Amino acid sequence: MKSFNEIYEKVYKESNTTLEQARNKATNGMLLIIFIILMVGTIFSVITKSFLLIFMALLIIALYIAFSRNRRNYTKLFKEKVIRTFVKEYSSTLEYLPSKGIGKLSYIKGEFERPDRFFSEDLITGTLEDGNRISMSEVISEIESRDSDGNVEYLTIFYGLFAEIKLNKTVLANIKIRKNSFTLIKPKDKIEMDSSEFEKVFNVYGTNPIITMQLLTADVMQMLIDFKEQNRFTPEITINENNMYIRFNTGEVFEANMLKKALDYDTLLKYYNIINFTLELTEKILKNIKEI
Repeated sequence: MKSFNEIYEKVYKESNTTLEQARNKATNGMLLIIFIILMVGTIFSVITKSFLLIFMALLIIALYIAFSRNRRNYTKLFKEKVIRTFVKEYSSTLEYLPSKGIGKLSYIKGEFERPDRFFSEDLITGTLEDGNRISMSEVISEIESRDSDGNVEYLTIFYGLFAEIKLNKTVLANIKIRKNSFTLIKPKDKIEMDSSEFEKVFNVYGTNPIITMQLLTADVMQMLIDFKEQNRFTPEITINENNMYIRFNTGEVFEANMLKKALDYDTLLKYYNIINFTLELTEKILKNIKEI
């Protein structure tokens, strides 16, 4: 597996010029639309001739269509040149499928919440060197809410990256690691860990305290703490028999940001860190399973 800087330099040399040209083309179209809208507003405040307003409205629509096309082209190019290359360079066993995603059933099995509406795209999938199958993608989980008049709205509960790992070893326990939240009533399945620093950030629940302690060793707990501190969002994990589920409440991922450089270093480093953390955590958990 290559380091982030090795992959970044390769992508930069191969694609930066092409990507920036595509981004500038889309951005310039957006600025032109804003300028014309301001101009129309100014004209409207002085002249009310209908034919001029109709002409300007049609011009804005035409420019918006052109801008939308340029933006779609840039987004497609970004995913092909940047995300796909990053994934492939990180590990030749992984594949990036931008139009596909993880299924709703897999997310439900992670035991986070049961969504009423579920969206997923930007799938990364493959078999790791030790035979474990991994799938991860951006997901949006929403629950339905009704007011007293029966009107329906959907509330976003989770928006970020979700991973499912099929372990080739079985854990005879159900273990949940969640971000720490205050509650007056202590759940019966809550497990007290031997790290006060870890307990400030995470709550652990499980059906077998002994196995849970054997899996969540000091180095695993420190890995979770370090990731949270370095990336500013908290991973949540479920381990159940031969499956492990991880989610990161990142918001939108793997999308081109028109307001940033195509190869924005910090953005791509965040994506790399998430993928790297998921695979390294899987490796550590499997190592501990073997030792139980």
